[in-house]
Amino acid sequence: MIKKIFSLWVPLAAMWLVMGIEMPLINAVIARMNEAKANLAAFGVTLSLALIIESPIISMLTAGTALADNRENYRKLLRFMHIMALVLTSFHLILGLTPLYGFVLKYIIAVPEDIIPQSRESFIWMFPWSAAVGYRRLWQGVLIRLGKTKIIPFTMIARLAATCAVLLIGLFTPSCSGALAGGIALSFGVVAGAATSFFFLFPHLKDLPADRNSEALSWNRLFTFYYPLALTNFVTFIVRPVLTFGIARAAFPLESLAIWPVVTSFMFLFRSMALAYQEVAVSLLKNESDREPLGKFALFLGGGLSLIFLFAALSPFSAAWYHYAAGLSENLIPFTLFPTIIVATAPFFSGMTSWYRGLLVFRQKTSIVARAVFINSLTLLVLVLTIPMIADIQGGIIAALAFAISLAVETLYLKSRTGIRFSDGKA
Repeated sequence: MIKKIFSLWVPLAAMWLVMGIEMPLINAVIARMNEAKANLAAFGVTLSLALIIESPIISMLTAGTALADNRENYRKLLRFMHIMALVLTSFHLILGLTPLYGFVLKYIIAVPEDIIPQSRESFIWMFPWSAAVGYRRLWQGVLIRLGKTKIIPFTMIARLAATCAVLLIGLFTPSCSGALAGGIALSFGVVAGAATSFFFLFPHLKDLPADRNSEALSWNRLFTFYYPLALTNFVTFIVRPVLTFGIARAAFPLESLAIWPVVTSFMFLFRSMALAYQEVAVSLLKNESDREPLGKFALFLGGGLSLIFLFAALSPFSAAWYHYAAGLSENLIPFTLFPTIIVATAPFFSGMTSWYRGLLVFRQKTSIVARAVFINSLTLLVLVLTIPMIADIQGGIIAALAFAISLAVETLYLKSRTGIRFSDGKA
């Protein structure tokens, strides 16, 4: 069983890792362009808002893996995706092209006013983001369902290649701001990833069973399964502006806004491989007896990734990464040390939450996943609001503490609702 878990996890981890490389690359290019500090901060805000709008379609990967068990059910999922793509893209454009954008950034998130124009321009160019990510994740989920996981990393390589090509053009275009280059690059990247996913899936669609031996996917069943997961992602991603809210009101706001997306991008390189485990659990769980090997693998996976990340954070490697790879100026690097150490726990807790979520999806108890994320977000909000009252510390440290503690609380809640121990899959 362990060999089977590993062989399924590796391609999915590679997919997430390639995706994780994308943000450090974008931040590194922005850091080497004009007005780096302001553009890093502006792009961080842009990405946070784009992720909130995108959040309802993130779970199409899980839905495709769990529900696309015949052609008719796949077509129902595809129609559902068409509706969401239209709604989310329309909302993105309305927000970006109207005064609402400036109002949200200035009065709700309270970011420094001078970075709003760069952020708006970048955000408008990211209008294909939600739809492209949604279709790509649906088609990747169907590929996982069909056991074609080895294909999936190639879809992300296509995305990364397109992103890098646009970044290279932006780097050598004097009139292009760093935030704008990042937004355009992400748009081209996600469209390339979606197109490549469909290209690889299309020949295999005939492998989906034509009959309806499995339960038909009614709209009611689809909605009941999907809406808690969509709500989960929405609440998860709305946390980003909450963190920005806290950073903007703490000590050294501009420096913290500049380094926070770079720190989280570095963390995501390790955390991403743990996040890939949810689809492994969804795919391999056939009955309750499968829990023990899957649970143990999650424990060692998350723990190992956190230890490696902590070692990197405590060694000269992290400073070298931030300076030479991410391109941060030397005066910003000291602001990264403590936030990096604090978020080193994230891969472990992400590995465990991925396992618990996969188990709950298998049990058709997705509402528990949504409640766990609400608890996470409430914890984070309380911490972001209260820590600055207790201590006058830099915004990056406040964001890291709130992020790490809230993730730990979510993990413990999920553990309590699944009824299994950290150490194994047994009740």
